[in-house]
Amino acid sequence: MPRARGLREALRNLSLKALSLGLERACRIVVVVALAPVLGQAAFGQFVFASTVTALLALGTDLGLGVWTTRSVARACGEGASHARSRRGIVHVGLAIRGLAALPYACAVAAVALTTLEGTARVAMGLLGIAALANAFGDHFAAIVRGFERFGDEARFNATRAILLAVAGLVTVTVARSLVGLCAGLAAANVGSLVYGAVLLRRLVPSRAGGASPRLEAHRLDWALAKAALSQSMPLWLGSLFSMLYFKVDTLFVRSLAGDAQLGVYGAAFKVFEGAMILPSILLSVAFPQLARAHGDPAAQGRLERQLAAVLFGAGLMVGAVCFLGGTPIVRLLFGARFGDAAFSLRVLAVGIPLLFLNYGLTHFLIARDLGKMTQWASVTMLGLNVVLDMTLIPRGGGVGAAWATVLTELGLTAWCVAGLRIATAAPRIPRQVRAAPRTG
Repeated sequence: MPRARGLREALRNLSLKALSLGLERACRIVVVVALAPVLGQAAFGQFVFASTVTALLALGTDLGLGVWTTRSVARACGEGASHARSRRGIVHVGLAIRGLAALPYACAVAAVALTTLEGTARVAMGLLGIAALANAFGDHFAAIVRGFERFGDEARFNATRAILLAVAGLVTVTVARSLVGLCAGLAAANVGSLVYGAVLLRRLVPSRAGGASPRLEAHRLDWALAKAALSQSMPLWLGSLFSMLYFKVDTLFVRSLAGDAQLGVYGAAFKVFEGAMILPSILLSVAFPQLARAHGDPAAQGRLERQLAAVLFGAGLMVGAVCFLGGTPIVRLLFGARFGDAAFSLRVLAVGIPLLFLNYGLTHFLIARDLGKMTQWASVTMLGLNVVLDMTLIPRGGGVGAAWATVLTELGLTAWCVAGLRIATAAPRIPRQVRAAPRTG
């Protein structure tokens, strides 16, 4: 009976996550795809460049604190209600550090916009900078809620994001059919969802603790916990940063070596490839708290990892087959005839979708095992590999060369993660009771 109840709860959480996050991501993609034929290859290339740069810079505000917060809150929840103050401290520290990181981010976005772009492209960069920062904080709010396993609240947050994005897209398509209009719509939608997320979070994690007043506690920061948080989250952040770099750096190479128009064509194929990540992200969002809590039970953790890996790889095979066999119809349906050449890149990227799905799981397995430094070094190595492949293949094949570089890098990441998990499984497990843990005041 408990097992059946647990299965029903897992299916319910997965359904909520799938519907809400799938809707939010689908709306985001649909808005961009709907404007691509209107903007044309060159303007869409400028959008891809600006959105890529702002996404990379926004990752600098994360510092690994999103994953760290989910993992820490999930483990604190597993200890019972007596750790409510501990959970509140974890949330407070994560938000405070990310708030401090927002200032250098804003300076970096302004510097890139002023030194590398002109005219409407510069304005678009500024607007997307606002959108990316708001989206980053929204993702952190979702990470907090996920740690509490309040998937219903997370579903409402993602649904609100989806509605705001849909409204922004409708207004953009019908009224402001331009690059600046698209970026302004995305910025407004992300800021609106951020406000809703803040209200939701305040209800879930009230500021009052014990006899302290809300005003007094708001100005307190547990520096010991902050130091412990950064020591644990920085390897996760560096791994995510280098992972994002090797995943996105081909955009910069294609633009510099082939121009905005070619980047627009390749960017169309890559949007489909990137959009496929909705499925593994949904599954791991629900499963990660369970992986984190199973860290003290190697047998249970191993079973869960094997089950997730099989599901991810199987789903990747199916999605990859659809993209490979239907490359041309998919591109023409989403982006129009002018982006027809993107089908060649999409077919190559489709070969890597099963690896993409599997790697999403493998990297989360390592993080759940407190092996963030292993993912960090994996990402550094893959970035070096991807840069070499890009410089070799893009001059010869353009977007298709960049696609092959992405696939080969994903293959390298699979080999690294499998080897790392085997080493970790063979090594003696240190009991959680004696492992260094963050102080919670």
